[in-house]
Amino acid sequence: MSWTVRSIASVVALAMPAAAFALTDGYAQYDECVLQSLRESWNPAAARLIRQSCDALYLNNAMLLPRERRYYECILQSLPGVRDNVAIREILTICSRRGEM
Repeated sequence: MSWTVRSIASVVALAMPAAAFALTDGYAQYDECVLQSLRESWNPAAARLIRQSCDALYLNNAMLLPRERRYYECILQSLPGVRDNVAIREILTICSRRGEM
């Protein structure tokens, strides 16, 4: 094997554990978000929105704009424990304004 191929193979082999750790760490943060936020959730619509917010913030966060991040953070701060669909709509409206969505 040539020196270049060995170098590339070495770099890839060293990078794999770091990438795997970053991936599992991201899932740990996602799991914690879901566990903490859904703990007091009574409404299926609120639970779905909370889960989507955790997905956006912890699994798809590289693609988020700052305004989207503010929107999802607002949802996670405001929605747990809400039971009424009218209240959910009001919270979404306010979070949209805060995030300028």
